[in-house]
Amino acid sequence: MPPAASRRFPRFVEGCPRFGGDVSRPVGGVPRFVGVLRFVGGVLLAWALVAPAHAQVTLFADDFDTGGSAAEWTLFSHAGDYTADFAFDYSTRGIPPAPHSMGTTVGLRAAVNNNDAVPATDAVSAFPTGQTFAGDITLRFDLWLNYNGGAGGGTGSTEFATAGLNHSATRVNWAGSPSSDGFWFAVSGEGGDTDDYRAYRGGALLPLTESAYAAASRNHTAAFYQALFPSPTYETQGAPGKHWVEVEIRQRKGVIEWRLNGMLVAIRLDTSLDQGAIMLGYMDTFTSIANPAADNFVLFDNVRVTAPDCDGNGIADRQDLIDGAASGADCNGNGLLDVCETVAAGDADADGDVDAADLSAFAACMAGPGAAPEPPDSACVAACLAAFDLAAGGDVDLEDFWALQPLATVGPFPPRAAGAPAGSPFLAEVAPLARTAREARVVEEVTGGNVPGFIRGFAPINVSANIGGAPTSATYYVTPDYVCIGVDADFVRMPMTPLIAQPIADALGCLLPTRKMVNDTWAQAAIKLAPAPISPTTVDITLATTFFRHHEMIEAQRAGQALGPLIGGIKKDVVITPLLASNPNRVAIYGWHQLNGVPIQPLYLGHVDFYADYSHGIRLVRDRMRVNGVETPVAQVLDDPDLHVLLSDEGVVPNPRY
Repeated sequence: MPPAASRRFPRFVEGCPRFGGDVSRPVGGVPRFVGVLRFVGGVLLAWALVAPAHAQVTLFADDFDTGGSAAEWTLFSHAGDYTADFAFDYSTRGIPPAPHSMGTTVGLRAAVNNNDAVPATDAVSAFPTGQTFAGDITLRFDLWLNYNGGAGGGTGSTEFATAGLNHSATRVNWAGSPSSDGFWFAVSGEGGDTDDYRAYRGGALLPLTESAYAAASRNHTAAFYQALFPSPTYETQGAPGKHWVEVEIRQRKGVIEWRLNGMLVAIRLDTSLDQGAIMLGYMDTFTSIANPAADNFVLFDNVRVTAPDCDGNGIADRQDLIDGAASGADCNGNGLLDVCETVAAGDADADGDVDAADLSAFAACMAGPGAAPEPPDSACVAACLAAFDLAAGGDVDLEDFWALQPLATVGPFPPRAAGAPAGSPFLAEVAPLARTAREARVVEEVTGGNVPGFIRGFAPINVSANIGGAPTSATYYVTPDYVCIGVDADFVRMPMTPLIAQPIADALGCLLPTRKMVNDTWAQAAIKLAPAPISPTTVDITLATTFFRHHEMIEAQRAGQALGPLIGGIKKDVVITPLLASNPNRVAIYGWHQLNGVPIQPLYLGHVDFYADYSHGIRLVRDRMRVNGVETPVAQVLDDPDLHVLLSDEGVVPNPRY
């Protein structure tokens, strides 16, 4: 058995949830590169990848078809001038069945400020009686906003549909009430206000700097809304009125999202509230009466509240975790049921690395040869064996300890710190920030090791050339995907400017690729996806919300294919080129190969170096490669008058950096 001195973990500290205490980030220099595939006891161990669970359980639903819904909802109004009909047959107004109806046309109809001749502001809020929800939930419903007049509305036409989460169910929520509570959203039917799309936290209308609106605007004239609700499908372009719209308000680990027809409209990170009632409502913020008043109303249909149910047992994961027991165990404390995740060898906390937290967990599991593990929580015996029985002996002992050592994360990315945000919370946090502040956080997270496990292993790219009459072969190493933040189950690809991409590469012992490297990488990619462009005429392509939108588009394309294999066709690369010497303060981009191998983006240096949009990706290249089997610095090869042809089709690159 090898002596302990030959099996070295990088500066471990104590702690792991459920197995021990909290873990701190190891300190020290950036480790050198090794792959993530390891031989342990003659067996090749590969990282298992955790796939996000999408199974849901329905916690509440009301399609209003039975006629008994009125007794199951509680109403609050501002001034009392409202109507709420929970069994309204909207076919009487010529309105077709809602998207999620089974041919029926009964829903909740609400109206305000139309029962008398006195013009006044008013609002009504409806809450399912006695129903509260906590944690990760999603509220979905079909929405129809009716208004008087034609495109743009008529006299007094501007009124708002409202909906939200985490309410006390004791008050009306509307724009004029400082006592409003929860997280809620409002939208006008015909775009008659300067703020047609609104996100609220209690009584406060959230500014663009606090809640990231995908349009970077609240007005329906913004290009984003104009594209989302085009005319003539929608009578008023940019507004959802007189048409069924699918609404989704989602809460996940403190991230609150508002989506219309599947499109992200606003996103916010706020962990201050995570439980309460759902709310549906309607408000008129103007002291005017529509003419005719009967034409202004809102319809809600097919209301449902769902929660994650990754094990499909009909009980929300949150409740399983509260109930505990073996089926609800979360032995690594990462908020996922153990039965719903695959733990890679040695990675007990399933965060994509093997570090101090995992060693501490091993110590809590180790009981010796022939003895069952005895973790502090007896429900975690199976988890101990799954993570640490590396020798397949049915126990956790010294043999497994020696097998654990080579699995320690010693690649260019440091171990991930406990408490580091997953991808969607990070995106929601930085989405409202200015570029400089956002990029400061990107640097902090990436250089701090907050990257998913699948990105840690570098893929070999094999190239060859006839140099000086002799065949020359070489291998360099690239990240299998573009730099992203989070964990395998929740990550986001993060475009960035070279102003931070270069320091990140420096800190991790890496370079950025050349044009030839981008071509070679695409050619050797195991997974090739077709480019998915977003039109710059429909949205600001430099917003983080657009970054997130494109990431979700890629993930929809990638569905069913593993994380980890080399992937191509999903981004343009930020590249190095000898042209940078004569084009200072510029960013060079290239690639985004189509399935036929032709790149969408020729080499281009037309943007300033503080520019980045959703299509840009950062793929890192290790700073060491092999040339005819000899380890050689990549920079040296790029500057070599003969060898550079292995990596560059533009001649030598004497200064391969920004």
